[in-house]
Amino acid sequence: MNLKPEVCKMCILGKKIIYVINSLHPGGAEMGLETLISNGLFADTQLHIVCLTKSSSNLEQRIEKISNIEIIYLSHSEVKNKKIFNYALSLYKIIKNIRPDIVIASLSQSVIVTRMVKLLYPSFNHITFEHNTHFSSRPAWYLLKATDFLTNIFWCDSIATRRSLLARRKKAKNIVLNLFFVQSDVPIKQIYSIDQQIKLMAVGRLMTQKNYPQLIDVVNNLCRQNVDIELTIYGDGELLSHLKQIVADLRLDGKIIFRGFVDNWISDAAEYDAYILMSDFEGLSIATLEAMSIGLPCIVKPVGELSNYVSNGITGMTVETVYDAVNSIIELKHDDILRIKLGQNGRKYVADNYSQEKFLKQISKAKTSLEKLYEAN
Repeated sequence: MNLKPEVCKMCILGKKIIYVINSLHPGGAEMGLETLISNGLFADTQLHIVCLTKSSSNLEQRIEKISNIEIIYLSHSEVKNKKIFNYALSLYKIIKNIRPDIVIASLSQSVIVTRMVKLLYPSFNHITFEHNTHFSSRPAWYLLKATDFLTNIFWCDSIATRRSLLARRKKAKNIVLNLFFVQSDVPIKQIYSIDQQIKLMAVGRLMTQKNYPQLIDVVNNLCRQNVDIELTIYGDGELLSHLKQIVADLRLDGKIIFRGFVDNWISDAAEYDAYILMSDFEGLSIATLEAMSIGLPCIVKPVGELSNYVSNGITGMTVETVYDAVNSIIELKHDDILRIKLGQNGRKYVADNYSQEKFLKQISKAKTSLEKLYEAN
């Protein structure tokens, strides 16, 4: 899209907000933005979304159709750290033209780009939306720590994310804004019986963080023990070819199925016996909450916010190693009562703690934080 501000067809009333994000390729932070928009957080504001790159996803197309929102793309190629200065220069020009009251940045690269601009052009208030509990790049962590003073308030997508923020900046002003609430129209799991084969599902972008090689190793170990198992992976990403090669080398074709990205995967979830996630680190993990919300038993590593809402043997099963995961799956396969207990307890926990009513209260707090920044300007 054109970077020139004259293409904007937005309303002339309300405060101006720029929301900077890496892309609108579907993920927790990206789909969370759509949730914030659809639940009125930016009502009566002039919202401009700046993406470091264009993704051509269904999510992107849905947001493009919202008449009073402008999306600006800084590039059409993969986001790379070596382009950070180019992104910052482009964003600087956009901010000077639009003159926003507030700039919100989500995900590390977008946050760093926004803070670079704020150092040069400090006239706007800045909100950092925190999604990470772990940074694989220590230089990025130190850079964020060194520039945290540029942020007026932090929005955190979970308690675990807030805890990580406060470990980095002890007195950071913050609120928790979950990007999930239980949907009323999802199909609830009714049948927990297993005839012979246990069917697992995994959901998430095919990236290093999710540790899919370890999950494949779990399936391989189960097959060696003659456990009849099938794993379906919902998601796409840069590791697809690599993961398919691992599966082929282990002769697990037919045991592990790659479905690709499926926008409404939750409509299929009740057909599976369990959901599994072997991520090395997570923030909120919306996919896990969605799986729990329909009554699907969940097997996860207790990382990030998962450690707060998946209680081993109560609302799900927690595992640390391949050995743990193998044993948990075998136990789940042979224990009908356990499957029902975990599914129903997990569903109740999510319904009680992630209702739309509670989410809208968080939206109200976020609106208040925006209003205070308007007043301070």
